[in-house]
Formats: sequence, structure tokens, C-alpha cells
Amino acid sequence: MVTRFVYATALLASLLVTARADAQDRTFRVDVPAGDLTDALATFAAQTGTSIGTDGTLRGRTSVAVRGRMEAGEALRRMLARSGMRAERVGPSIWRLVALRRDEVATKPRLPDPPAADIVVTGRKLSEALSRVAAPVSVFEPSDAGRPPGARADAHDVARAVEGLSLTNLGPGRDRPFIRGIADSPFNGFSQATVSVIVDDARVTYDAPEPGLRLVDVARVEVLKGPQGPLYGTGALGGVYRIVTNRPVLGAVDASATIGFDSVRGGGPGADATVMVNAPILGDTAAIRAVGYSAAQGGWVRNAGGRRDLNATSVEGARLTVRVAPAAGWTVDLGGALQRVSQRDSQYVDRDAEDLTRSMRIPEPSQGTFKLLSGTAEGSVGDARLTVSTSHAWQNRTETYAAAASASALGRADAQAYRDRRLHRVFDQEVRISSPPGRRVSWLAGASYLSATTLATGDLAGADRVYSPFFLLQREVTEAAVFADASAPLVSGLRLGGGGRLFRATTTDERREERGTPTTRAKASVVFTPSASLTYELAPDRLVYLRFGSAFRPGGLDPANARTGRYEADEVRSFDLGTRLLLADGRLSLSGGAFRSTWADVQSDYLQLNGLVATRTAGNAEIMGTELSVEWRPSSWRLRAGGAAQRARLESGVDGADLPKDRRLPVVPDLTGRLELGRTLDIAGIRSDLYVAADYVGRSRLSFDEGLDREMGGYATTRAGAAATIASLRIRIDVDNLLNARADRFAFGNPFMVRAEREYTPLRPRSIRLELSRRF
Repeated sequence: MVTRFVYATALLASLLVTARADAQDRTFRVDVPAGDLTDALATFAAQTGTSIGTDGTLRGRTSVAVRGRMEAGEALRRMLARSGMRAERVGPSIWRLVALRRDEVATKPRLPDPPAADIVVTGRKLSEALSRVAAPVSVFEPSDAGRPPGARADAHDVARAVEGLSLTNLGPGRDRPFIRGIADSPFNGFSQATVSVIVDDARVTYDAPEPGLRLVDVARVEVLKGPQGPLYGTGALGGVYRIVTNRPVLGAVDASATIGFDSVRGGGPGADATVMVNAPILGDTAAIRAVGYSAAQGGWVRNAGGRRDLNATSVEGARLTVRVAPAAGWTVDLGGALQRVSQRDSQYVDRDAEDLTRSMRIPEPSQGTFKLLSGTAEGSVGDARLTVSTSHAWQNRTETYAAAASASALGRADAQAYRDRRLHRVFDQEVRISSPPGRRVSWLAGASYLSATTLATGDLAGADRVYSPFFLLQREVTEAAVFADASAPLVSGLRLGGGGRLFRATTTDERREERGTPTTRAKASVVFTPSASLTYELAPDRLVYLRFGSAFRPGGLDPANARTGRYEADEVRSFDLGTRLLLADGRLSLSGGAFRSTWADVQSDYLQLNGLVATRTAGNAEIMGTELSVEWRPSSWRLRAGGAAQRARLESGVDGADLPKDRRLPVVPDLTGRLELGRTLDIAGIRSDLYVAADYVGRSRLSFDEGLDREMGGYATTRAGAAATIASLRIRIDVDNLLNARADRFAFGNPFMVRAEREYTPLRPRSIRLELSRRF
């Protein structure tokens, strides 16, 4: 069926294109890498201003790389050579894709098996082939064989596959991510996060933890490493964690459903389900994509002489996106997302990392809700691309802790429990204009406005468990900015880039503890953060680069600091020397490099003696390291490997203060490594994917705070799995922690008891999961 979208937009498109008689024969500079067909068509549309509809699903189809100056029809013909589809023109700049007939498939010459597909990334706010990004960017694809399915996959699974990404481990929705050693504290205080969490174009965190978002119906996760102040503003000291969701596909009907069951050794059973529907609406000028998921994961921690399965977790979520194509080359996306996480009890023990039993104490449940509303409009303005995005994110959390060990420090002899409630809101607005992808001179410029609000309350309860107010903090933050970035060739093979962001950030804090008077502080900062790069292309898809980046984080209120009542603003400046290589006809890819970062006036959340969190300036730090990532796909085999070595150290104290004996920054290990071997087989029309993998996390420390210098990490885990695809049905089995290793992932769990006991967060024991999925 010819999509009605094509006809509904044909007249408008003809009015928007130039009136030249030869408009339909225009040639374009096209530079689209091989990869997922949906991503490739989006890049192609941005480069040429065309609109493309389809009569069927594009899911699972790949494109061929196309580069050079040519007509749109010729470019599409080349791109679709392996896709099983062809393009038909139905207007001057409008095309539709139709599936090849059986006779066309039969006479079509057989092409060699494609190499490992390149990936189009947009984390730097331009469409770029990953193989030609002159910056340390890594990509995680949840749909890739050997990686966890979406109902289970989260940021911890991304960290296993991406060098330099580390997280704390309090539980879903409570963890702080760190990139490349830029780690300030393991405690969830009120300093701005060092990693910006982005969903598509929406910034969703400011000083909140990563909300534990499940990677359901997600195209990829892009991890931008190193300070990203010029493009993402304050707080992106360590980098950016960006989730890219699957967008609605115009003119296509597609649906899938998945159900899974799992069991953890010594713990409870679990189950999960997901459903996705993509459908055209409004006469195919628009499409809707709806996703829903639910997961119940069994726990593995038990109380001595009491309940098992303490840390059982449930997650429910949904996402709805509408895409409208109002004119040729334009799209408008409107969406909303909701996720709820509930953990029955905390997941730390107080005996030994190999013992999954905890001493009897009151339950410590936690609940979290994440909500997001967003809208993005993108299209051509002349030869440029205009993007307007706005979003509003809410994150609410409630956590309960046993507090008897800190009763005297809290001034309540009968204190038994502390309830921590936090409400976070982030409003983000951005307008930017950029050059089309693939131009010799690439550039972008824009303006943004951000408003973030945090309200934290703490309630204390005695033996009767009646809570009374004890703590209050309210924060209001605004940031207004203009930014720009550009790169251009100097001589053959050599490219110079640079950019910067000028912004004004204001912060107002009010903090009060019981029997104390409210303390209010306000401050405004005007700051410029620059970036620069120099890239040399040895050959197509082979480059080396030198990059400089910077980022800034405003200061704030700290009543515990008797001298100033505040903590200072901090700043990171970093140099990267890296390379990206595609070899053996694209079947072998290597990326890696070395980096050095200086971190001035490190902000660090710390635990006061009463268990509450405050923020101070800890000193100056230096981080040095090197990373390497390899992917090799000879025929049906694939090999992935990677490793990182870094040295993140506190180099000087505040005002000449003595440094701790162990100067390592918290949480981040000095060494990590990973190895995965997989194979794809096709037997009697049944496709099978098999893999086995191992991961290593080196030793790290909890905190350089006095009395909390606890060591953790230093363990290796293994996993394996297999999947078989029969027609539209896929059956998959995965075994995680295959050898049932025991170790301490995170030496923390309760801020009110950690000084009185040694806390351990054990590895999840061996678990087995069976999944059935079906496309409709």
C-alpha cells in the first residue's frame, strides 16, 4: 500500500523545494555509514532534505555505506542494496520504500556478507559515523547478541561493556555514575552530579542519581567521556550518559512482545514482560510508538534467622512517542515516559562479602518514580538544520534507614529509623542550528536554558515509628547559555575544531537541621568553558586526534564549613590523544587512547558524624589513564575485548591540609577488563547466536573520609548464553555469574550505621534467565 503520508505531503513539499525544473535531478554530497537502516535513512534525510515513507517494517534491516556527490535516487539505490527493499519516487523530494518481490530477490546479485556495521551517533549534536568521531565516545546497543535484553538491561550492564564507566551500587534508581575517574563521592548528597544523564535531547538529572532507567526499546546508549561543558553545560565534568530511544517509524506497522523468567541461586524467582507497538496515525502523516514493561527480580540477601529474598525489586514503566512529519525534511517528536522502582529492602550485608546474611534490623525499603515529558522539532532551514527541544523531568525518591547506631549523634536517644524523601525537577530548553551531516566544514550554534529544583526532607522516628521533621534542604538552580562548535580542514587529512559555552549559573540553597536556624545562600557565576581538537585522517576510517575539553560546576551551601559556609566551584580540564581504526574491510575496529585530567577544587559529599550528608571542597586531583577497545568479526565469529588503566588521585588538600594515606578517588578502580567471544550459526533456517564472556573490575576504595576508608572490588565474573530465532519467534537463555563468584561490589549501604559496622554489597549469585520474544 502506498502510504498516504506520501500523498498528503507531496503538494507542500513541492512548494518548499526550489522552482527549478531540474530540482528532481539535484545532486547532494552524501556521507552515510553502513548500519541500522532506520538510522541511515534519518542521516540521509538530514543531508538531502528528502522525506521517506515505507510500506513495511525497517526493523532488523541494514544499509550499505554511501559516500560522494550523487542524486538522491542513486544514493538510495546503493544504500538499500542489502536491505531487501527498493525506493520509488513519488514527488520531487519524497520517496517510499517497498519490499522487493520474489523475482527481484532471485535475480539480485549476491553480495558478500557485510562487515561489522558502523553506527551513527548524535551525542555531539551532529550526526556522525562512530568510526570518524574525533572524541572518546563509546556505544552500547542493548539489542546486540551477547548483551542483556531490555527488560533487564540498565546502566550497570552498560558499564560492563564501556571502558571508563563506573557506578555505585545502592540499588536501582539510587546509583551515581562516574566516567574516567571523575568521582567525587559515593554518597548521595546534594552536589551536582559529575555525569549528565540525557534521554534523547532531554536532560533528566541535575543533582539526582541515575534514575535506574531500563533500556527497553532503546536503539543505543552513547557514553561521551571526559568533560563536556561546551555542549552540555555545568556538571558534565566526567562526561555524558545518553540514552537514544527508538523513534516511531512513519507508515509502518510493527509490534513485538517479550516474556522472561529467571532464578537466582539462594534467592527468589523473577519474571518480566515487555510489549512494543508502532502504528501510523492521522493518515500516515504521523506515527505512534508505545512501549510498556514490567519486571520482578528476586532478591538474594536474607536476615539472620528471618526472611529471605530481602532485596527483591520490581520495576514498571511505559513510554509513548508521537512523530509527525508536517513538511518535507521536518519531524516533530512528542513523548512521555514513566517508570516506578520499588525495592523491598536494602542489599548490603554486615558480616562478609561471601556471606549473604545480614544481622536482624528493621526493613529499609526504597521507592522511586521517574517522569518525563519532552518535545523536539527538527528540520531544514536552507542548507542548515534547526533543532528545538524542550523537556520537563521529575524524579521522586523515598528511602528508609535503620538509624539506632547514630541516635546520640542525632540528638534523639530513641531514634530508630530515618526516612529520606527527595523531589527533583529539571526543565531544559534548547534551540540550535547546525550544518547538514557530511559537510567539509561542520558547525553548530545554539542557546539553552535550564532550571532545576531539589527539595529534600528528612524525618526521624523512634520506637513508635511516628516520623517527625528533622532536616530540610531546598535548592533552586538556573543556567542560561549560548554555545558554538565547529571544525574545518586545514590541509589534506588535517582538521581543526573548536568550541565553547558562555553561561550564567545561579544557585540558591536553604538548609536546616533540627533545632537549627535556616541557612540560606545565593550565588551567581558567569563562566566560559572552551574545547579544541586536532584530527589527522591517515586514510578513510583511520584517524588520530588530540582533544582538549573542559567543564565547570558551581559552588553551593555547606553549613558544616564554619569558615565560609560554602564549598567552592570546581573545574575539570582534560587532554585526550586517541585513535579510531577500521581495518580488514571494516571487520576489525579499534579505538583507544590516553588522557590526562586536572580537577581543581574537588567538590565532595561526605558523611557527618550524625549520618547526614554535607558537601565540602576536598582539594585538587589529577587523573591519568589509557583505554583500548577492539571488535573483530571474521565471518560468523565475533570477538569483543577492552580494558582500561587509570590513576585517579587527590594531589593536594585545601589550604595545604594533610592528604590521606590512600589518595585514590572513591569508587573508580584502577584496572578493568572485558572479553567476549560469540558466534552466529544458521542451521536449517534457524539462526543461533552463542556467546561466552568474562569481566574484571579492579580494586577501589569507598571514601577518603576519615574512618570510611573501605576497600572493595578486585573480582572477575563470567557469563554465557544462547539464542535461536525461528521465523518470528526468538528463544534465549542467559547465565550470569556463571562460576558463582563472591566479592564486595560496594562497601556501603546505610549512612547511619556504616561507622559502627563494616558493610558489604555482595555480587548477585549465579542466575539463569529464559526469554521468549515474538515479532508481529
